[in-house]
Amino acid sequence: GRGCYIGFVLRDVRLACHQRYRVLRADVGWGILCGHDRHRKLPAARNVGHSTVTKSKQQKNAILTIVCLLALAVFGAAMVWLHYQQLCSPGGGDDPYTSDLGQHLYFAQQGMIYSTVSLLIGPAYDIAGRIGIAVLLAVFHLAAVAVFAWGLRAALPESTRPVRLLVSLAVNLATAVWMPRGGYWYQGTVGGTIYHNTTYIMLAPFALLTMLAFYRVWPTVRGRLDLRSYAVYTVLLTVATSFKANLIFAFAPALLVLLIADFVRSRAKNLKNEILMGCSVFPGVALCFVQARVLFAAEDSGIRLIFTVPFDHHRMLWGPFNEAGVLGLARSFVFAAAVGLLLGRAAWKSFRYRFSLFTFAVSMAEALLLVESGERLYHANLWWGPFICFWAFWLESVSVFLAQCRAKAPRWRLVLCGLALVWHLASGVCFLVMLLCGVSYNVPILTYNLW
Repeated sequence: GRGCYIGFVLRDVRLACHQRYRVLRADVGWGILCGHDRHRKLPAARNVGHSTVTKSKQQKNAILTIVCLLALAVFGAAMVWLHYQQLCSPGGGDDPYTSDLGQHLYFAQQGMIYSTVSLLIGPAYDIAGRIGIAVLLAVFHLAAVAVFAWGLRAALPESTRPVRLLVSLAVNLATAVWMPRGGYWYQGTVGGTIYHNTTYIMLAPFALLTMLAFYRVWPTVRGRLDLRSYAVYTVLLTVATSFKANLIFAFAPALLVLLIADFVRSRAKNLKNEILMGCSVFPGVALCFVQARVLFAAEDSGIRLIFTVPFDHHRMLWGPFNEAGVLGLARSFVFAAAVGLLLGRAAWKSFRYRFSLFTFAVSMAEALLLVESGERLYHANLWWGPFICFWAFWLESVSVFLAQCRAKAPRWRLVLCGLALVWHLASGVCFLVMLLCGVSYNVPILTYNLW
């Protein structure tokens, strides 16, 4: 009786387990056939492979992170050393490490406050001397690289942060391309990375942050304005202007044209938001007047139309006034022109590309048509506008090129653009090595004879 009962129970349990196993096996097979596995723990071999791939990816990311940190550390150390040598230089244009750093420090020590730079380098010098200013400038260089890498996210969405930082560091070493009998290594050219001017070095990260913040807030003008993004953009524009006013000189007219075009296109439907966007430049413009009272204190100083002021064409080293200036401009835009001509259809679809190009065009027009009068006539300070606006345009040109590499555009177009970029990078590395070795940025290319 009892033994028979236990036998029947064991038989029923065995049959139930067998049936459950058949159903489970069928369910797993159906899931694999359909492309999804609801029981991921069953195929142990697959989990082992996935773990191996994940571990390999983690190791690769760790190596990239280490390489990135080492590259940034080397670049930062090089900037500290270079700027320290420049601060120890007597200046004047003849010294191998001549720069504007010593003059800006002198202005700050004499109480000539016209820029936020004056408020930063003075305390840095009091704390750690020249090395304190050199470290401060190196931090701004690294900040500019980081902001540029942040701007590359749209072009490299699947790349990790170390990869974007390495790409940013590489492309920011670019200068005008070298060519035989090409004029000066620096004078007459336009580029985004500068090593000898304190105000520009500190302006660079904030200028690019301003442009990126503007790109974020502008799409909301045609609907509900994003007030938080608007506030961030306005503050960044004001802070950038406090370092150097050249960005807002070009950005404000470009924004005005953009607002007028949007007003006509929308038939005044976005008038309230357009007025708010226009008001964003007012704090920066107010700072420009404060700075002008310090910089143009002399009676004969100011800004004039260039054709109303007599000048020596050979001493005007920027612009189309002599052979060196023409060659310098031509050498500056090889990659940007290649992207515009070969990848222009894809580039023109990007609002960021179009607006940065327009802003750069406005800055170039201002630099070509306007000039400072008096003793600042040949200082070419208005050319800092094309420099900083070209850097924003350089970001978009590089972004278009990288995006088209991912989209597999025609190979010959990408090869030509890539060769142009490599030409810029090789020239920039050579220029930086020359600076580190004590060759002045004023030196002409050796095979060139100005007269």
